[in-house]
Amino acid sequence: MKNNLEIAKNIMSIENLKINLLGKVYSLFKAFNEDEDGEILIDNLCDILIFTYLLGEKLGYDFQEIDEALQKKLKLQIIDKNFEGEYNFSELQRYIKGRKQE
Repeated sequence: MKNNLEIAKNIMSIENLKINLLGKVYSLFKAFNEDEDGEILIDNLCDILIFTYLLGEKLGYDFQEIDEALQKKLKLQIIDKNFEGEYNFSELQRYIKGRKQE
């Protein structure tokens, strides 16, 4: 019975993280039209990153594993060059690599 309770708690936790993540994405889009000084935008961006990492952890990935997958994804984006000049994937990749060294 205890195992079933833990499973139910984990499912509820995942669902809550998904709801929070979607809510923050909604708030981000809403803030594009309403946020004059950018505080709400940066706050929502931070929350999206936080909830994404926490959701990944609940799904069985550790934070380092998520960072490594992100590095691989960035490398593929740089090679693919579909967004070349539009987004700075190389700079983001350097930043994340630097973060690991701290």
